[in-house]
Amino acid sequence: MLRLRRWIIFIMLSLSVTYAVAESAKPKPSQETQLKYSNTFAYMGVRVDLLPKAMIAQLPEDVLVGQGIMVSGFGEKSPAKQQGLRLYDVLLTYDRHALMHPRKFIQLIRNDKPGRVVRLKVARKGKIITIPVTLTSQQQPLNEDQLDYQYNLQTKGYDGMKIKQFAKDDFQAAIRYLASDGVVRSRTFAGTYRKIQRDIYAANDMSPIAKQDLMRAITKRKKNEDGWLGNIMPFNDGNFFKF
Repeated sequence: MLRLRRWIIFIMLSLSVTYAVAESAKPKPSQETQLKYSNTFAYMGVRVDLLPKAMIAQLPEDVLVGQGIMVSGFGEKSPAKQQGLRLYDVLLTYDRHALMHPRKFIQLIRNDKPGRVVRLKVARKGKIITIPVTLTSQQQPLNEDQLDYQYNLQTKGYDGMKIKQFAKDDFQAAIRYLASDGVVRSRTFAGTYRKIQRDIYAANDMSPIAKQDLMRAITKRKKNEDGWLGNIMPFNDGNFFKF
């Protein structure tokens, strides 16, 4: 019995060590991203619409009330058309998601990944069939917010910063910037005002404007804490206002 307990303890310890090693071996998420020039979305190339009443009456009895959207057309180089979907097919499910409205169908495709195989349950001529469709990709221009983000990165060298003050001379400053190698990175500086100042100006991959604006923001935060004029140093006679 004692030997059995030892084996159980040994197995539990082995499992816990294996799990810890596996967790530590997981790659940490990177803060680095490439500067985008277009949006890439999953693409099925299908236009859909609500079901006409006449078509609803022809659906099989086991279809839920309100379920189903109609294929009303196809886009250019439609992978769905190439892989078996037909005009006026009734789409019932997208994988396990019931389709009640075209908006749901569009959202599911937008949130999906190019290259993934989607199983569409389809009602056609009174029968229900399943059609697998491999999603392709589609390029679309950047939206207004993304264009502003890119403009800031390319003109100023950064697109966001955050300053925290924990004590009189204890700061943390974070910035998202475009590095000299064309990669967007996030970086945090911490410590005293002078230490952060040295570290920022030693950062060779940040633009001069990014360094200057980050230091200006930290200095402003420090002045707000110490008073608008900072720590006032009197003249030798002790009277600051005597000229």
